[in-house]
Amino acid sequence: MAAMSPDPLSLTDVAITVAAAPAASAELYTALLGAPVGPGHWAASNASVTVRGDDEPAWAAFQVADLPGAAALLARRGRDVSGPDHAGARRLVSEPALGIVADAGASAGAPALDHVVFTAASVDAAVALFAGCLELNLRLIREFGELSQLFFRSGSTVVEVLAGQRGAAVDTGGSGDDQDRRTVGLWGVAWRCADLDSEHRRLTQAGLELSEIRTGRKPGTRVATIREHALGTPTILLEQAPRPDR
Repeated sequence: MAAMSPDPLSLTDVAITVAAAPAASAELYTALLGAPVGPGHWAASNASVTVRGDDEPAWAAFQVADLPGAAALLARRGRDVSGPDHAGARRLVSEPALGIVADAGASAGAPALDHVVFTAASVDAAVALFAGCLELNLRLIREFGELSQLFFRSGSTVVEVLAGQRGAAVDTGGSGDDQDRRTVGLWGVAWRCADLDSEHRRLTQAGLELSEIRTGRKPGTRVATIREHALGTPTILLEQAPRPDR
């Protein structure tokens, strides 16, 4: 029997692209993530951030094991991808907030992305796209009234999706046709820190505006919001308390 080919998707690291004022955002991202690795480009241990000075909505491209193979697989699943952009990323035509890339530009030893947050029209749409098409591992669904939180796992980060419950739809700002009801959006990011008190103090002293530290929704977490629109996307810091040995 012939050996099976490796999965061409195998999503891992994530390359985030945001639209923001280059001068203002550069100072903020340098304070948050360290010195840029290129003009308008910062690396994390499992992600990267690129700032573009246009009005295009933020989007995220996941690193895949085989870019041509992943593009072909997604096309067979009804999710065509665009041609590569200047960084080699290819976006889903029907879901331009999502894409794939051969190398997300992560850098060992840099700060880590804890999770990235998307919105979706419904739970069914989110499961079909993120689990069915992109093969992310669905770990948990929580429901809060008409809103659901879905948690998926890539090879190196958590993907959270905020969606309407089954059979319902979330207003994503579209015209209401089928295309708009499918569309997902990149809603925000959470950066992991080992000592939130120290990081909150360091960034505040660097001139960033942050919220007070508060208890997170996930058990054992504390979070603080970075209140800086020039980051180009909602951004929080997250600390996870050590888990007791079992």
